[in-house]
Amino acid sequence: MKVRWIILAVAGAVVIAAWAALGVAYFNRPSLPVWAGIVTAAALSLEGFLWVAAGVFGWGFLAKRRAALGRFRDRLFGRRPPAAE
Repeated sequence: MKVRWIILAVAGAVVIAAWAALGVAYFNRPSLPVWAGIVTAAALSLEGFLWVAAGVFGWGFLAKRRAALGRFRDRLFGRRPPAAE
């Protein structure tokens, strides 16, 4: 399993925990500052999860695109000589 999928899974677990806490707090009727903090934490966790997901899926897309563009460039201009080591 790749590290980026593990990071996405951890972010998803944080979102589930934050929204579960929000659900529990809804029925316990905390004070307004506590409620505002829980709602803010849940919203920010979801926002962070969406950014992480966009990064994970975008990274895979960009890697495929970069490889395709490299193959296209090699077809147009011929293969590049291997780098001297």
